Amino acid sequence: MAAPLDGNNGGQMDQSFQSIVVRNSRGMDMLQTTKDAGRLYIQGDAIGSGSHEKIALATVESDSIVMEMTERGKVPEKGMPRFMGEIMASVMGTIGPKGINFARYSIDYHILRNYLHILDEWGEARAKKSMPKYASEIVEKYLEDEKFSILKESILSKKLK
Repeated sequence: MAAPLDGNNGGQMDQSFQSIVVRNSRGMDMLQTTKDAGRLYIQGDAIGSGSHEKIALATVESDSIVMEMTERGKVPEKGMPRFMGEIMASVMGTIGPKGINFARYSIDYHILRNYLHILDEWGEARAKKSMPKYASEIVEKYLEDEKFSILKESILSKKLK
């Protein structure tokens, strides 16, 4: 998923630790085969800090694509000014999730946005059939939150019009 940006390895990407997300038993088998062949060294489980769920949901709610899908208004493509983006990045780097929790945030955000997209395109029945189990489990967890349920329902009600 990522290589740390540190100067300790002379900038060599192949000398930096990477993160791997294993989503199912087949992925675990592939990982084990790679380790057994001596092609992969695993240092240990990744660590992190900070909660990722609330920021993932807030990012989905403010996503321009989601806003369009839920008919909360067309958002201009331009985006925020660069200096504001730099301020936001600095704040997020300070108070946001770190390490493995940043990876969890990124994965959850993209799964939630993609779920809403397939819900919008195909409807609920086909969306459920199309999602892998790991994605369905993440979506189900967020559907317990009223804000995400409202996003889902606004997309479904739009389809009924």
